[in-house]
Amino acid sequence: MIRKDLFFKINAITLGSVLVLILVGSIVRSMGAGMGCPDWPKCFGSYVPPTSPDQLPEDYLETFKQLRLAKNERLAAMLTSLGYGNLGNQILNDPAIQTEHEFSVTKAWIEYVNRLVGVVIGLLVFLNMISAFSIKNNKWVPVVGIFIFVLTGFQGWVGSLVVSTNLLKWFITFHMLLALLIVALLIWMQVRAREMVLVGNKALFFVVLGSFLFFIPQILLGTEVRHVVDGFLVNEPDRSVWMGNLTLVFLFHRSYSWIILMSSIAIFFLVRKWEIEELKQSSALLVGLVIATGVAGVVMTNFSFPFWTQPIHLLLASGIFSVLFYLILRLKISS
Repeated sequence: MIRKDLFFKINAITLGSVLVLILVGSIVRSMGAGMGCPDWPKCFGSYVPPTSPDQLPEDYLETFKQLRLAKNERLAAMLTSLGYGNLGNQILNDPAIQTEHEFSVTKAWIEYVNRLVGVVIGLLVFLNMISAFSIKNNKWVPVVGIFIFVLTGFQGWVGSLVVSTNLLKWFITFHMLLALLIVALLIWMQVRAREMVLVGNKALFFVVLGSFLFFIPQILLGTEVRHVVDGFLVNEPDRSVWMGNLTLVFLFHRSYSWIILMSSIAIFFLVRKWEIEELKQSSALLVGLVIATGVAGVVMTNFSFPFWTQPIHLLLASGIFSVLFYLILRLKISS
């Protein structure tokens, strides 16, 4: 019989690992290695990536292009049957989706490591599901554990579509939002299984909820900026000119961050009156994460977008999302 305390450890490790996977995925994108492997789950038809072009067939570009297009045809048919015919047509006819990438040993192995981390996450999610049955005080904890396991499998399928559609923008965004949903559900399991004390304060609850709801559009704005930067990565190797070519979406994203900062400071001061140390620590962590995310953004835009700043920026933003969601779970409207 699995002990209850073992569930808490496995759940926490799984949560941390999902955040690490978000970081690794962002590193893959910032290094332009998202299409390092043109197929999925294999990499150039093998479970271990090739180490030299000699190991590839002469017509490998056309071979793997046809495999991707065949998968996209099935996806387009499914989308059309669901009433998304325009999107299906885009997937079938977008020239960018049909573009193939030359083999690169470095990029193939970077993407391969990303997939290996994903496999480890899958094993941890399975252990999280099994260990959740040790929780007897809340019947929904095991149910959510099962749902996370199913959702992780779905996430893997979406990851394969990201590859088959040649990093189609909205698939990447959907892939990331699914990862954040898994993070939120893992946090929910931890809080509810521990039966943590809820703080009843209407003002604090609505400030935290408002901050969380305001932060979701900020994440989406960030993905739009990320898409523009991805275009620069392919078409403009000189990073020093990227800043001058950013769109109004970036300016709105940057200005919007002040709302997040002000709301996090408001949460920090509202929490001061409560003698619950975890909430005080969480509110302080929230302010720290918001400031650190802003600093990473400033470094990114003022120092020609060093590749390491983008993954750190996303990881810190994921931390903000996590802390805000945790605070929501610890609060209630009534006193």
